[in-house]
Amino acid sequence: MPSLMSDQEPQPHDAASELASFGEDLRREREIRGISIREIADATKISKRFLEALERNDHKTLPAPVFTRGFVREYARYVGLNSEEMVNRYNFAAAKDDRIEKPPHVAKYPETPVRDITPRPPAKRGIPSGFSKINRNAIVSLLIIAALGAVSWWAVQQRQARESAETTTAIPVTTKAATAPPPVPEPKPPDDSTLRLEVDVTANSWVSLDADGKSVYNAEMQAGQRQSFQANEQFRFRTIGNAAGLNLTLNGVKVPVLGEDGEVVKNRTFDRDALQKLRAAPAQDPS
Repeated sequence: MPSLMSDQEPQPHDAASELASFGEDLRREREIRGISIREIADATKISKRFLEALERNDHKTLPAPVFTRGFVREYARYVGLNSEEMVNRYNFAAAKDDRIEKPPHVAKYPETPVRDITPRPPAKRGIPSGFSKINRNAIVSLLIIAALGAVSWWAVQQRQARESAETTTAIPVTTKAATAPPPVPEPKPPDDSTLRLEVDVTANSWVSLDADGKSVYNAEMQAGQRQSFQANEQFRFRTIGNAAGLNLTLNGVKVPVLGEDGEVVKNRTFDRDALQKLRAAPAQDPS
């Protein structure tokens, strides 16, 4: 009899452990990326109180599961996790936990209204106009012949004018003029209509990058990887997990290393003002 009780009692404990592991996994992934609760709340418009309750599995503070699933999806998307996978994990754990209120049953397939499939007569076509009976190929051929005739007439007129000028004009005595050196072309100004950012990765680093206010990269870059990005106005690195692991080039201008090995850098912005300052700065000694 005691062995039967030990086999049945762990079920609610396992459900609670599943939810506890779920919240701890969210917090651990956030801390690995150096992201704060306040940053997620500002970006997703979710209350900081709900985000903290999600991480510590406080389901008395959280709203109904239908809203909590939306919180999980936005949280996972912001920190770079698979949002649908995390929602499925939450659904699995919540379905096994009797402490979470289950939504009422709803019919899976609602009644579909009857669709009218009565055949309809085809639309009537109008009588074609007289122009549609004309052979278009014949018109194109006539236009080509007329254009060739005009070009031939112009060529004959030009040749006759040259021959007339040669017979009436004396051959002038030419003198050797000094040959002027060809003008030196002025250098073209750099094209800064678009901001172009090249990222060469020398060591693994977590990168969260926005271009013109939109996220264009939010994942770990591997050593040896090379990425190119474009923006109209501005680049902003929300997070760089290893500042010394990235070599940046902005519109062909080398950007100095942003930090030390293993240093986390946040909110570094590069726009046209920053580009002008980089061009005006003296070249750094590579040694």
